[in-house]
Amino acid sequence: MSEVNPSKRMPNHRRGLATALLTIAFVFVCLSSQAEAQGLTVGFYENSCPTVEAIIWESMRNSYNQDPTVAPGVLRLSFHDCFVRGCDASVLLDGEEAEKTAAINVNLHGFEAIDAAKAAVEAACPNTVSCADILQFAARDSVTLTGGEGWDVSGGRRDSLVSSYVDPPLGLPLQTDTVSELLANFAEKNLNAAHMVALSGGHSIGIAHCQYVTDRLYDYPSSDTGSDPTLPSDMQATLKTECPNAAATPELNVDEVTPDTFDSQYFNNIVKGRGLLASDQRLMDDKATSDAVLANNGPDFGGNFGRAMVVMARYNVLTGNAGQIRTNCRQVN
Repeated sequence: MSEVNPSKRMPNHRRGLATALLTIAFVFVCLSSQAEAQGLTVGFYENSCPTVEAIIWESMRNSYNQDPTVAPGVLRLSFHDCFVRGCDASVLLDGEEAEKTAAINVNLHGFEAIDAAKAAVEAACPNTVSCADILQFAARDSVTLTGGEGWDVSGGRRDSLVSSYVDPPLGLPLQTDTVSELLANFAEKNLNAAHMVALSGGHSIGIAHCQYVTDRLYDYPSSDTGSDPTLPSDMQATLKTECPNAAATPELNVDEVTPDTFDSQYFNNIVKGRGLLASDQRLMDDKATSDAVLANNGPDFGGNFGRAMVVMARYNVLTGNAGQIRTNCRQVN
């Protein structure tokens, strides 16, 4: 029996719908296949270390209970890892010329929490789970521990053998970057404008030091006073008191309202013109990103952030036989 062409027995409007659905399905399969081709899958350790996520969660909870600052610290570590060489745990390596010694990384925090998680995982599943994967699981846990939404984290990354202080200044975004410069940087990591804005919400539980805000207080371009004229006067007065110069080191909450809770208040601050960092406030002031800021100023932020983290965590990963599974996150085997 010859096969009947389905298009000959299907009404035109249904044929168009079927074509659209097939196209969507094809795109979804291609995206899924792309992730699988990288060797990253959700449940990667289902057979080799089935309790790994529970182990990391318990370890992170213990670290967080002892020191709540490890949550924003570990989340920031995940960004600084992925944006330099890719998500390969290179930021965790010790050494006189390692990434963590770069000036832009001098205030990184949370390494001990990752050490503790790695030790707990190694005790249960020796030589099995990479530091790169542990860092991504721990970043997700940092968000949920502070009240945010979780997301499915893929596993399968392996650890880098290389870490250089030369790389961070080349790969990481700066607080002085324009929106165009930020978009170009994120695009190199396969992240679009919506991803970039959502990921900026990581500042919801972050801190900044004076060196990152004095450009808005004393040396602002095209300003007679040297201060950013868009900075609210009460914020400006407070910041000048806390930051008499760039060398001052108080810890400034990036989110002035709910600094310990992972929520969308960070975006609400920006909408009101009260973003602490110049690069954050520019997201609202630029037409290329303002709509995304408004879209995250509410309940959709949690889901948007998780989806952006999934994309970021796939960037330039080592899988298969590349790299290694470090037994100690601070040094190569």
